[in-house]
Amino acid sequence: MRTALVALLGCAPAWSAEPAPAPRPAPVRASTLGGGRFAWPGGAPGKAACVVFVAADCPIANASAPEVARIAAEYGKRGVSFLVAYPVPDLTPADAARHAADYAFGCPATLDRDLSLARRLGATVTPEVVVVSAAGEVVYRGRVDDRYPKAGGKRRENPTTRDLRDALDAVLAGKPVATPWPAAVGCDIWFGK
Repeated sequence: MRTALVALLGCAPAWSAEPAPAPRPAPVRASTLGGGRFAWPGGAPGKAACVVFVAADCPIANASAPEVARIAAEYGKRGVSFLVAYPVPDLTPADAARHAADYAFGCPATLDRDLSLARRLGATVTPEVVVVSAAGEVVYRGRVDDRYPKAGGKRRENPTTRDLRDALDAVLAGKPVATPWPAAVGCDIWFGK
């Protein structure tokens, strides 16, 4: 359904509105595409969890994938658990697994077909990243970096800010995130009516 709509309309860039900065406890529980379970806090090891919302048909999410993979590899070694989530109701598990393998995220992936994880964590576009503290609080929700400064804007070759890295550095240092809600630019997550 969504794929047909995207094909008909194209993947128009969108951006998430800055959410109200009132993080609520957000335990993350998901079945992974590999048949395992991801649970945060409590089940996954580490100091924080990072949930990256992507869509296989979103060019901005796909362009961000190499940086997401680098961040997952680097910060995974420093105690951050990563999960890639596909908030796409009509995506098959096989297609999601193929996309995750093609883009080599290097972390578990889940299919969020009912959009419950996206709704609970407040994600509205792909790519959008949510960082959850060890206390289960959302401490960051926004973009990977400012490579795409605004919807419909020209892509920068090199970002001027590395928002997700800065947020993870703050969390790992036990400090508040300086910019916890930078608007993400990407493709809308289609929630229906």
